[in-house]
Amino acid sequence: MAAAVLTCTCAAFAAFTYLSYTAAFRPTDTVTVTSARAGLVMETDAKVKYLGVQVGRVSAIDYVNDHARLTLAIDRDQMSYIPSNAIVRIASTTVFGAKSVEFVPPEDFSATALSANAQLEASTVSVEVNTLFQTLVDTLHKIDPVELNATLSALGEGLRGNGDNLGATLAGVNTFLAELNPKLPSLQQDFGKTAAAGNVYADAAPDLMTALDNVPSISDALVDQRENLNATLLAATGLADSGSATLEPAADDYVAAIQRLRAPAQVLGDYSPEYGCLFKAISKGIDTFGKYIGGVKPGLFISSSFIPGSPAYTYPESLPIVNASGGPNCRGLPDLPTKFSQGSWFHPPFLVTDNAYVPYQPNTELQFDAPSTLQFLFNGAYAERDDF
Repeated sequence: MAAAVLTCTCAAFAAFTYLSYTAAFRPTDTVTVTSARAGLVMETDAKVKYLGVQVGRVSAIDYVNDHARLTLAIDRDQMSYIPSNAIVRIASTTVFGAKSVEFVPPEDFSATALSANAQLEASTVSVEVNTLFQTLVDTLHKIDPVELNATLSALGEGLRGNGDNLGATLAGVNTFLAELNPKLPSLQQDFGKTAAAGNVYADAAPDLMTALDNVPSISDALVDQRENLNATLLAATGLADSGSATLEPAADDYVAAIQRLRAPAQVLGDYSPEYGCLFKAISKGIDTFGKYIGGVKPGLFISSSFIPGSPAYTYPESLPIVNASGGPNCRGLPDLPTKFSQGSWFHPPFLVTDNAYVPYQPNTELQFDAPSTLQFLFNGAYAERDDF
């Protein structure tokens, strides 16, 4: 009797140990995975992994409509860690190893976890030896041995004695690829922009076709007007010859004149932002003061008096001073408030420059022996009157 009790106890303990090892007492949820094939070494009780950790097992394998359907028993307490959009792969550690189902985290995690009775599609199945052999056999069936022999013979004959050249070519290709690899991102961007450029040309295709359709008409017109075109080209040649004969003797002077224009052109370019407001101010000034400068009737409406004239020109005291700088600045132009428009005069900020007498020094003396006009024209203002 004692022996029977001991035997039953050992059998019960062994059964309990086996059931515990196979996770029979652990609650699981069912998930179905469909794949084009399950692989040669996929069996029931295969491991189901997530991030390399076993989270369940394969409870059943069925084949429906040439597709494998795997029923997974996943531990219920692990379901919350697996995102609903996880990638499913059927893989093995080696080519000959047993298969397992792996859940791979996606780049964009879903906010919801994997739910019970979910239906998933396996993305890939690892390559197996039979797949490689089947692909190789299919390839060999499509190759004619005679043609393959002839091809290999021709290749061997062509390479015989050209090993150095082949090595140099491969080295050059390797160098080229080494320089090309860092530029692959830029090349990929260029290929991406090629599609946009192609779309532009596609949109312009009707216009391009119209232009091509007009080419025969243009060609016919050129043929019909060939005599006039020939005469025009001859006239252009004659004009070029005449222009060359006219301009060539003074070529150095033209070059010098153009070089001298660089400085004033540079100044004009620097102050070009002022031109718009200046011309607008002139236009508004003409509209405002036109009645005083002949807009009503010929003549000027002015109020003036006689004041002593400016001092006579003397050298070198009267030489111009051009040291002003600043700008470009419109200084309020073209919209300046005036006594007529807004009831008060507008005084722009005073600009201190070194280009004249500042402040202005008027002439306060009468001059009776001023230089004559002939002195200004011929000998200068500094010449003595006795020279005439």
